[in-house]
Amino acid sequence: MTFNLMRMGYTLLYIFSLTLVLPVHLLKRPSHLRGRWLRERFGFVPSGLTRKGGRKRPVVWIHAVSVGEAMAARPLIERLRGGADIIVSTVTDTGQKVVRDFIAEDEACIYVPFDKPSAIKRTSARIRPDMLVIMETELWPNLLKTIKSEGIPVLIVNGRISDGSFSGYRKILFFMKGMLGMVDFFCMQTLRDAEKIMALGAPEEKVLVTGNLKFDITPPADIPAWCKKLGSPVIVAGSTHEGEEEIILDAFDAIKRKFSGATLVIAPRHPERFGEVEKLLRERGAGFAKKSGGAVRGKEIVLLDTIGELSSVYGCADVCIIGGSLIPRGGHNLFEPAYWAKPVVCGPHMENFPLAREFFREGAAVEAGAEDIDRVVEDILSDAVRAEEMGRRAKDLYIKNSGAVLKTLEVIGRLLKKYRA
Repeated sequence: MTFNLMRMGYTLLYIFSLTLVLPVHLLKRPSHLRGRWLRERFGFVPSGLTRKGGRKRPVVWIHAVSVGEAMAARPLIERLRGGADIIVSTVTDTGQKVVRDFIAEDEACIYVPFDKPSAIKRTSARIRPDMLVIMETELWPNLLKTIKSEGIPVLIVNGRISDGSFSGYRKILFFMKGMLGMVDFFCMQTLRDAEKIMALGAPEEKVLVTGNLKFDITPPADIPAWCKKLGSPVIVAGSTHEGEEEIILDAFDAIKRKFSGATLVIAPRHPERFGEVEKLLRERGAGFAKKSGGAVRGKEIVLLDTIGELSSVYGCADVCIIGGSLIPRGGHNLFEPAYWAKPVVCGPHMENFPLAREFFREGAAVEAGAEDIDRVVEDILSDAVRAEEMGRRAKDLYIKNSGAVLKTLEVIGRLLKKYRA
């Protein structure tokens, strides 16, 4: 069976499934977003989003699925905007919010079209991109095929493939080879990611290890003013998932017995869980405040119920705990606290960040299980010299692994020059 025949079968199945789930996805959105979400997902994006004022700069369409991909795209967008018109697409509403918080006034953010050829063609005709940049490895057969058939180069940026995804992709290897054949270049995070994408069919000459764009994220220079009102020492637990808050709160109860003035800042990974975590805190009788409420002074726990602040809040921490690592979620970005030279504690599940192993080897982070995280944090807080040394080593690793933006920009510039020659 040829790739095109397989894609036709995929398209029929996709349209059938979309018909079933569309009402559910539409109704779960706030009423004020439904109309725009529906129009843009079918390709009816506003005209005139790019080449404003008659500018003839290249238009770069960057697709970032949700919050993590959007934050990783930020440093790239900030460096690109001087020479290109930018339009960003996302799948999620939270991704939209994050992007709209940092894009410039003359840049645009839309919902990505459904993976239907007609919707993609409609979007492409309205935004007229000169390049499609896909963050990480968000591969949609019709999106790739349609854009490529229009003579538009496609670039995978910050590419990564988890072990689970790799095993799944190998089961549809022929189909994967067909999709990967429509990508012009692959900028992968690590050598292991590069090896995986080549094993799935990407030509070696089109693959480059550029590093992780998240390493190049530079938080605002100033720590938020409200952090100065927190009691010391400060423990920041960032990007937590369901089941982790209970573990961290139990550990904090033990830590408070030794450090009576301690403050815990807890930041759930997903905004839709803010209410759930607030309910948990109330049920436990915790003395807490929501950051959005403003009255954080004198509170033992602060629920960080805002988007986009966590990377700066790490700057006020004495110890940082990485969410998604105490339960099997693969862990989250430990380079954000490393930027601030902070000691880091991770759980045993950091599969999404292979460089975590280097942090452990270099003494820049400590691995702890749910049963001993309180002891590990107490040990760090009790030894200022060790804490400072851990932070210094974390900062060194951050610096060592930065530079992904410049490498990626070089690839983008090369492709644009080739296709616009």
